[in-house]
Amino acid sequence: MKTKKMKRSSIICTYMLAAVFLLGCENEIPYHPGSHKPLLIMNALLTAGEAENYVYLHLSEGNSIKPVKQATLSLYVNGQLAEEPQPVTPSKNAPMTFCLRTVFRPGDHIRLEATAEGKDYCVESEVTVPQPVKSIQVDTCVTKILQWGGMRDYRRILVSLHDLPGEKNYYRLEVLNNYRIKASHPAPSLNEDGSQVTDESGNPVYHYKDTIFNYTDRELINREDIILTDGHISNSDQDEDNEMFPIINNKYNIFTDSQFANSHATLKVYTALGLDYLNGYQNVYASLQSLSVRVLSLNRDEYLYFKGLNCMDDDYDATLMEPVSLPTNVKGGLGFVGLCAGTQITMDFPK
Repeated sequence: MKTKKMKRSSIICTYMLAAVFLLGCENEIPYHPGSHKPLLIMNALLTAGEAENYVYLHLSEGNSIKPVKQATLSLYVNGQLAEEPQPVTPSKNAPMTFCLRTVFRPGDHIRLEATAEGKDYCVESEVTVPQPVKSIQVDTCVTKILQWGGMRDYRRILVSLHDLPGEKNYYRLEVLNNYRIKASHPAPSLNEDGSQVTDESGNPVYHYKDTIFNYTDRELINREDIILTDGHISNSDQDEDNEMFPIINNKYNIFTDSQFANSHATLKVYTALGLDYLNGYQNVYASLQSLSVRVLSLNRDEYLYFKGLNCMDDDYDATLMEPVSLPTNVKGGLGFVGLCAGTQITMDFPK
């Protein structure tokens, strides 16, 4: 089953290479044209309360990255050595991965120290777990919205929270629709010797195989919420095609308390009711098992990190737009370590 940890991990891996090339200044990922001295890259997006968190190590090499052959990692919590995990065996050319099993609590101060290739490369990073919001309230209903050129049924979700008082706060909204899927998927047809069956033209032959698996859908429609769109609300997905006044796509659903400091707010988002878009599958039957809603408290640097990633989507053109700078808190190398704390409500659905 795809989990929220996998999602956060995929965010790191997707932009790890891009981070090496970014324009930078103090406390931002540096870029030195013409410099080819390798640097150790450490990336992690950690979540308080989780039983497992992951740390990834890479080496920069000119304008590319390469895997680490040998590395160590030490975790310190509140000044005390808490863990020295062994690396998880990675696939070829993948980052060296460490699994942390220490459970972090709000207020914990952590330090990660990593070495690679003996002790040729040494980096460290320090971060403190923020305080989560005390509670959230969630209301849902099924309603129609304008999507894909027509009025369609979606689940509306209202999330109410109260801002942490007396400080500037940064948040992220996550909604997880956890499905149990029954479907037929294409599988290769094999000969008795295990070789691939081919047709007269030499093309591989496939057959459909019934399967049952779990799937987590994270897609959100937030265009009607004034906080998540920073005031640029819209009532139609067709506004995305407006070249003169395009809507702002906050795909990571990050926000600050600027509009409700020391007060409360209610966020409005929508999720799909089914999974008709599972490409390559036939006879799809999706049964919603649970709906998980959580508000994550972020440190300022992690908020800016996601904001930078939000700019580096498919529409980003480095030749036409301002350069994007991602914050870094890794000393002696490159990368970013984030640590958030969440408040969650999970609603189970009958079969």
